[in-house]
Amino acid sequence: MIKTGGSGTGAGRRALLTGAVAGLAGAATLPSAQPAAAAAGSAALGRATVGPAGMGSATVGPATAGSALDWYSVTDYGAVGDGTTDDTAAVQRALTAAGAGGGTVYFPAGAYLVTPAGGSPALAVTGKGVRLLGASSKSATLVKGGNGILLRMSGQGSDPSGATHLSYCSVENLGFNGNGRTGLLLELYYNNNSYVRDVFMSSNNDLCVDAVECWDSRFYNLVIESSTGTPGSTTQPNIWLRNSSSATKGSWGYSSDCVNQLHFIGCRLENFGTGALWITQGPAGTDNPNGIYLTDCKFETSSMQGGPHLKTDASCTHVYATNIYCYAGGFAPGYSTAQNIIAWATSGGALENVLIANGPVATVNSGVDLYSGPGSTAVLRNVEGHYATQPTGSHIYYESSSTGDFLVENSYGSKGGQAGGTLPARNQPAAALRLVAGPVSDASFSHAPLDGTMAVDTVDKRLYVRVGGVWLWSALNS
Repeated sequence: MIKTGGSGTGAGRRALLTGAVAGLAGAATLPSAQPAAAAAGSAALGRATVGPAGMGSATVGPATAGSALDWYSVTDYGAVGDGTTDDTAAVQRALTAAGAGGGTVYFPAGAYLVTPAGGSPALAVTGKGVRLLGASSKSATLVKGGNGILLRMSGQGSDPSGATHLSYCSVENLGFNGNGRTGLLLELYYNNNSYVRDVFMSSNNDLCVDAVECWDSRFYNLVIESSTGTPGSTTQPNIWLRNSSSATKGSWGYSSDCVNQLHFIGCRLENFGTGALWITQGPAGTDNPNGIYLTDCKFETSSMQGGPHLKTDASCTHVYATNIYCYAGGFAPGYSTAQNIIAWATSGGALENVLIANGPVATVNSGVDLYSGPGSTAVLRNVEGHYATQPTGSHIYYESSSTGDFLVENSYGSKGGQAGGTLPARNQPAAALRLVAGPVSDASFSHAPLDGTMAVDTVDKRLYVRVGGVWLWSALNS
């Protein structure tokens, strides 16, 4: 029997196991719609799935109230998952039921066609603590049936206290197929403490993830492929983290707070057209995007239209990116203008352990377009360019409007110019030399240092340098 998700008991919600169950003599145990791991967990809680003859299936829960995990399989609400039947209403019934008190909305293997209509998203999470769980990111897929937003996981509006935010929600082991349409795949406005894990997104002709006033959330192993933006666009990266967006104008209103404390770990974005991941303030932000951490991510494309792979603007603070791979292999049809691969302008952050590469096509203008703002230090460490074709500009381009300091270490390109633009006159001081009260020797260090090490004798005012195992010195001007 298909459950329609009535509002009374919440079809698909597990009921409590009471003494009355014992009186269901001869009741048959039917297969559960849960995956094996969830079913095992239910068994450990004392769950059973029963259905009296001729009555269809019914679900019962554990004997102790509050110990059951609420479980809502979309197929129990009428979803077919054959890729042609429109499952919009059925999936939304499951999401709405789970939104009443939280729980897991489960998507068995299948392709679930869902269609935005009338400017509204195809699907919306309506309550806190809702978890969307698929059988796997390649076997359970939401397919967009028209232009518009596929999934809205957003709160009611801007609120620095977070009271109107949607929170503690997640998307796991689920696929999103844009089907060549426009509109977001995942909207995260006024959201906090959510996470996206093991999700595969593809074939969207627009932004995929847009996050506005989104806090304290995590993205693990998010994969986005072949989402290039509309022809002619240069402002549709796969992921955009920002304080406000023109998309939030009108019924939403502009955000009054910032996007912050977001972590992207082990994510892979490929075959994009207008950038992989951007972090900016947006057109009407009143605060700074801050506390964004990118680790072990890959940004690779041979379908470039315009815009950098990775971008932070001057409004950002404390953005840290490490272990990043950027590849610029070629252009989308009709495009040929070399691009800056990384635009780095954040203050109080660092870009470290980055490899930028290209192939036989001149796709790179500058590897890094670098800006340092007032009172800031632009930090680059181990940012290397492995260029099969040399940049049309330079490996690092220093913006002339910079007023802050620079700390650039072990950052170079294999071909072409190393530095362009306005070379910095302000550099962060190097590490202080060791100060020794008297003549310097190997004994002045915990371990014998390498040749080239320097130190200062503060008593005799001498600068020492180790050469060939011997400490040589020169007097300092007094």
